[in-house]
Amino acid sequence: MFDLLVPAHDALQAGEQNGPGMRSNYCLVKSASTKEGARASLWVSLGRYGRHEGRGPRCLDRDGLLMVINNTNHPVALGDRAVYFIAGDRETGRRINLSTCFGTYGVLVEYEATAVADTAIVESAATVAQEVLSWL
Repeated sequence: MFDLLVPAHDALQAGEQNGPGMRSNYCLVKSASTKEGARASLWVSLGRYGRHEGRGPRCLDRDGLLMVINNTNHPVALGDRAVYFIAGDRETGRRINLSTCFGTYGVLVEYEATAVADTAIVESAATVAQEVLSWL
């Protein structure tokens, strides 16, 4: 998947981001810019939610996880619920942020690429999230 969406990418970077009531792992891969300025990057995170401060472990119960302020959130038929927003422009780079919940799991995808149509970037991010969810 990384080779297809981020051609000529550098080494995969991976790590953990844990907080109260949540454990997550992420990976990031970036391409080198071409002479024409084309580039891409893909960041994927899988989080598992637990009980914290009286909250249940369901991903959907997390305030603000699936909604972003100051952007238009678009629903996607994926998992229990999923939304995305797009920022930037085609010439300098479009970025999609897609968030989806499935039970106690949350998948976040941030994909940025230059000269890519909105439909293609949405389909790409949704495919990545769906692939992650398929392993759960």
